[in-house]
Amino acid sequence: MATTVDVMVIGTGSAAQAVAYKVREAGWSVAVIDSRPFGGTCQLRGCDPKKVLVGVSDLVDWSHRMQGKGVSGPALSINWPELIRFKRTFTDPAPHENEQAFAQAGILTRHGRAHFIDRTTVEVEGETLVGRHVVIAGGARRATLGRRRRLHRIRVRARRRPRRRRCQGAASRQPTAQDV
Repeated sequence: MATTVDVMVIGTGSAAQAVAYKVREAGWSVAVIDSRPFGGTCQLRGCDPKKVLVGVSDLVDWSHRMQGKGVSGPALSINWPELIRFKRTFTDPAPHENEQAFAQAGILTRHGRAHFIDRTTVEVEGETLVGRHVVIAGGARRATLGRRRRLHRIRVRARRRPRRRRCQGAASRQPTAQDV
């Protein structure tokens, strides 16, 4: 027997959470599906941990560069195992906390890869889910490019602008006239 919901969201990252909570608050039934730990790339592997790691690296770098220029004291260094332990204090509990928050909001959670049976029906770990609406917020995974589709890099000393450009990545945006 299939489980039917108003909105089925594939993914559990920031975009998926924004949709799931908003439509649930509006009274619609919602199910979220993810084959990876709940929370998405930004919260678990990308933005949040990266900001901490880069921030610490910047701090150490600036302390070294400013020695003798108004800053004095023992040189800072990074203790990588300790820094990673700190990062894990907020990334490790996140999947469980996200799942609990979904449950408290009345959102169904399913772990596994969603296989589409038709436009509004998926199968996850042998269970069939049907959604009146389906949102695919499966996140940021880099696209693999074939041999013929190489990226063109714009060099500072380029004599002429490349005929074609391609932007790639989760945070990429379309080029504007100001980029040229």
